[in-house]
Amino acid sequence: MSNLIEITSTICLFLIISCSSDLPLDEKFESKAEKAKKETEKEIKENELSLNKGNLFLENNKKNTQVQVTASGLQYEVLREGLGPKPGPMDRVKVHYHGTTPSGEVFDSSVDRGQPAEFGLNQVIKGWTEGLQLMSGGAKYKFYIPQELAYGANPQPGSIIEPFMPLVFEVELLEILDGPAIKNVEKVALTSMKFDKMKHDFGNVKADTDNKTYFTVTNTGKNPLIIESVKASCGCTTPSKPEKPIMPGKSDKIEVVFHPKENQLKEQKKTVRVVANTTPGELVLNVRAFVEKK
Repeated sequence: MSNLIEITSTICLFLIISCSSDLPLDEKFESKAEKAKKETEKEIKENELSLNKGNLFLENNKKNTQVQVTASGLQYEVLREGLGPKPGPMDRVKVHYHGTTPSGEVFDSSVDRGQPAEFGLNQVIKGWTEGLQLMSGGAKYKFYIPQELAYGANPQPGSIIEPFMPLVFEVELLEILDGPAIKNVEKVALTSMKFDKMKHDFGNVKADTDNKTYFTVTNTGKNPLIIESVKASCGCTTPSKPEKPIMPGKSDKIEVVFHPKENQLKEQKKTVRVVANTTPGELVLNVRAFVEKK
């Protein structure tokens, strides 16, 4: 009997010790309030780091002599100036844009989609509302938008944009669609152009030589002529385009250089596609040559 009592006592003592040893483990579990506090502190720290990183980016960016800064802190770089009226804060516009983070990661781009965007300047972030009003039709700017003029602490859900991140946009103002800025302006979005010639024959040329010609283009419309691109059908043909808009009645030149290689002997025919804000939107120039050995 005494042995039974002793065994029972030992078991109870073991259970008490075992249970007692579990008590400190309970104390290791954090309460919901403590977890929430730690998560909040972590978020605040991450936001501070993001804010400081963004401010440093903008501070360094201001050192670029091509960058201008407005009173609000918006930074911009003129890639191409336009002509004509500028939109007002309530106007609707058509634009092409390419948006990236400061590190260059793309988060949105109408250029990549191949479809311009249309919106009112009162429907977008503050940096866009301010920036677009600096531009005339046909202009192309690069904006460096501080977080307070972008999404601040509340970026779009699911986006790669972080809280307090500045944004970088290349924006091309294609057209002012509606608003006071164009009430007294003839609303014709497109213009027209005419070339002095559509073909050029270099005749007989030697391989591994450069053969240059010019196509003179005249703005025959009523609005500024903006040549968007000139692209050759072959890498052996190098065209260059006017960088500035051509005013109505004025002319400029497109230079085309044909530099054939040894593997391009005999007759060669090449084309150069000219894309502009015209009707039609594309014209094709032709060059021809008969390539001989050097």
